[in-house]
Amino acid sequence: MRAFILSSLLLFVLGSLPAGAEDRPWTDRLRLSGLAETIQSFRLSDTSDQVTSRLHARLELGADLDLAYVFVSADAEKNWKIPSETGTSIHEAWVEHVHDGWDIRAGRQIIIWGKADGVQITDIICPPDNTEALIRDLDEIRRPVDALRFRLLRGSVDAEAIWIPVFRPAKLPESGTPWAVERTPGPVRVDMADTDEPGSGLENSEIALKISAYLPGVDVAASVFHTWDDFPAMHRDLVRDGGETRLRVRPRHHRLTVYGLEFSRPWSDFVFRGEAAWYAGRYFEHGRPEQGPRPKDALKWLGGVDWTPGDDWTVIAQIFGQSIAGHGGELAAPEHDVSASLNISKSMLRQTLTLSNMLYFHFNEGDFLNRVKADYELRDGLHLLAGLDFFGGGDTGFGVYEDNSQAWIKLKYNF
Repeated sequence: MRAFILSSLLLFVLGSLPAGAEDRPWTDRLRLSGLAETIQSFRLSDTSDQVTSRLHARLELGADLDLAYVFVSADAEKNWKIPSETGTSIHEAWVEHVHDGWDIRAGRQIIIWGKADGVQITDIICPPDNTEALIRDLDEIRRPVDALRFRLLRGSVDAEAIWIPVFRPAKLPESGTPWAVERTPGPVRVDMADTDEPGSGLENSEIALKISAYLPGVDVAASVFHTWDDFPAMHRDLVRDGGETRLRVRPRHHRLTVYGLEFSRPWSDFVFRGEAAWYAGRYFEHGRPEQGPRPKDALKWLGGVDWTPGDDWTVIAQIFGQSIAGHGGELAAPEHDVSASLNISKSMLRQTLTLSNMLYFHFNEGDFLNRVKADYELRDGLHLLAGLDFFGGGDTGFGVYEDNSQAWIKLKYNF
């Protein structure tokens, strides 16, 4: 399937080469950009131990071929804490044709939906990379998908259709890394089977549709996404063999349909935002580890407000949560789960220095993540950042990472 897609892209690019058009120098057709960054940290509970240590670079190349625009970006990383992340890879590679009133893009790409800030409600087209998700921005953890995207652009109303022929799962933290949480239910041996992922047949494709309307004073959108759950459900069986008890775990991805609504409305110094998504047929872990997961419907929701009072202050507040229909008291997840986030930032020194404090708080368990950050622009494109990440609140949610509370420093250059 991938070979078919790439061959189709190549034929499309070749067919898009300019024929008889006004000659332009290649320097005008090409756009080169990228970034290079390094981040180092130490654990607050043990300053001799690092939580994060990596060097990352990205190179982006765009080419205007008149009838089509081609974009490729590649990553290179050296990660001292998670060696498997070290290496090079293609991040995005797509070709796009833009016409009057419509456009089409094919290839590996990032697709962003929703109105939330740092929270995924309807923004689930791209699966997450949770290797270091809690200390990276949302823009850094989206995994690109191999997709065909078609949009009708009609001014006040847009329509978007997405076809993803090859499933790509979420990436989970590896065992033995700082962000892996490993729990065995009691003194039993665990036999972990290979993850059962969907095949590459057309019947396993993912399809998404979205209608967006830009009305006077308010933007609204409705969407549906027939997909596979990015995270596998852990099907468990207790096996007793003589005096030994073993837990057999079979991870499996299940079909899922997500119906979404979103809106945003500016008013004075405020922008009000909201999202809701109905997850039909999602599997949830049972409260008893030896029991298998149960399919349920769930509502994920978010309400937020952005406030810019002036003098380079910005305040972003959100409350969000999940409610599971037909819970019955049998699931490990609560029937109703509520969290909030607050991000306050202030720019100064002619907007070269930005100070910010971001807090995520989980009301059900009282766990939290608090990130304090300073971002100073040394020169155009060159930033020096430093911050503190605090995790706390017991042995659930953010609290399980309390030992990963860290101080960090980052140097980043965009060109």
